[in-house]
Parts: sequence; C-alpha cells; structure tokens
Amino acid sequence: MVSVERVLEYGRIEPESPLELESDKNLDKSWPHEGAINVKDLSVRYRPSLPLALDGASFSVPSGSRVGVVGRTGSGKSTIVQTLFRLLEAECGQINIDDVNIAEVGLHRLRTSISVIPQHPTLFSGCTVRENLDVFGLHSEEAVYQALKSAHLGEVIAELPKGINSIVSEGGSNFSVGQRQLLCLARAILSKNKILILDEATASVDRRTDQMLQESLHDSFSDATVIAVAHRLDTVIDHDYILVLGQGKVLEFGPPADLLRKSGGAFSTMVDDTGDITAKDLRQRAFSKKKN
Repeated sequence: MVSVERVLEYGRIEPESPLELESDKNLDKSWPHEGAINVKDLSVRYRPSLPLALDGASFSVPSGSRVGVVGRTGSGKSTIVQTLFRLLEAECGQINIDDVNIAEVGLHRLRTSISVIPQHPTLFSGCTVRENLDVFGLHSEEAVYQALKSAHLGEVIAELPKGINSIVSEGGSNFSVGQRQLLCLARAILSKNKILILDEATASVDRRTDQMLQESLHDSFSDATVIAVAHRLDTVIDHDYILVLGQGKVLEFGPPADLLRKSGGAFSTMVDDTGDITAKDLRQRAFSKKKN
C-alpha cells in the first residue's frame, strides 16, 4: 500500500515547463553569446508553505566576469544556481541572460546553454569515458582528447586499457574523487558555453586538485562568465565580483577590495571571522588584484 501511495503521489506532481518552446526558433543559435546575467527583484520559494528562499534579489553580472557567491548556510547560494537552471521557478522577478528572459526559453535550450560543475561529481556508470563527456555525441575524438588534456586528465585516461572507450564503473568508482571532478570539468570544457556555474566544486577535493581545476578554469574559460558558489573564501577572493547573500537577500555586491573597505560590512566580517592570519592573506590578495 505504501508503494501504491507513492505512485499516486508522484502522479500528482506538477510537471516542469516544456522542454521546447515555439519561441526557441526565433532565438539566436549562438545564445548566449556574451554571457551577461541580470537578476531583477527575484523571489523564489521551494514550496508554497515555506518562506522565501530568495527575497527580491537583484544584481547584474557583466559578460566575461567571475563572480564568487558567498554567505552563511541557508543564505540562498544554491537557490541561485537552481533558479538559473529553472529547477525552481521564480515566484516574481526574472533572470535575463543577454537580454533574454530565461522563463521564455525552453528548458532543453536553457540547460544545454549553461555548463555546471557540481559539488558532487556526476558520472554515468556503464557508459564509456567519451560518452560521459560527449553525452549527445556532438564532438570529434580529437576534441574529447583536447578537453581531457585541458583538464589535466590526458595521461590518466591514456593509461586506461581502452582509453576514452573505457567503461566508467558504478558511481565512477574506478576514478578518485578529484579525477571525477576533473572529468566534470572536461565535460564543461567540451561544451564551450559562455556561462559556467561552479556549485562548491572544490569542496570535496584536495588542494592539488583544486589548483589544477583553477588553472584549467583560467585557461579554458578566460572569456566566459563564471559564477562560483564558494564555502572557502580563498577560492573566490581573486574573482572580479563578490555576491554576499543573507536570508535570501543580496547584502553586498561588488569587487572584493571595495567590499573589504567597508568597515563592519558583511563580506569584511566574513573575512575577519576566518582568523587573523587567513584574513590578512585574503585582504592582501584582494588589494593586490585591485592594483593590477
């Protein structure tokens, strides 16, 4: 009876928006070609009975910028990511990408136009390495190898018995956690989208893997818009902008050095809370970037 109740419950779940819309045909094939993101008065909640997870959030990300999203637990960092992919629909307000309201774009077009590297890397077991990177079979073998090389995985994959045609085990268990994350990076590099989302992508990897990931991001996404949800301030202190969220609201938004000059500001307080030595290092990195 429990199984029957679950089936009935799933059957009553409201479906997502259409995968394809008629308006998609009028959308430029290269969209998004700049990667500018404008969030205006955005309010989102997970269920009608729950309070707002984002409450009137507004900010603009210039094309080609790197933005670090920081805040306490429950501040709305991951909600921003889910709303960009329309896993959550806006209750009011909107998100425009290159002056196009994403609510008027089919889900398939929207979600294939934005790359994401999640906190927990997702690999498809029973498929080859190539099928994991090139899910829809759109790229050449040379392009796949180049993406692996850019993600510092060229030698690792070459040592496998069948190279890129080697099968990925259940949950990617034949790769380390760091290698799985780099495979997700290679997948993003192969897509060559103008927008990349990092949802705490370095939270579960060691510093060496983190360094390789940052190097690959710098080389492969130098002209893309990168939004990085971070739990460690040192991973985003050298970004172009910092978005500070708190209780679903935008507390601060601007270059790290400018935010650190605000005595008692939200970001300045977060940096101070890391301890004297770390805070000094973070401030030095932020101000040295400003001078450059």
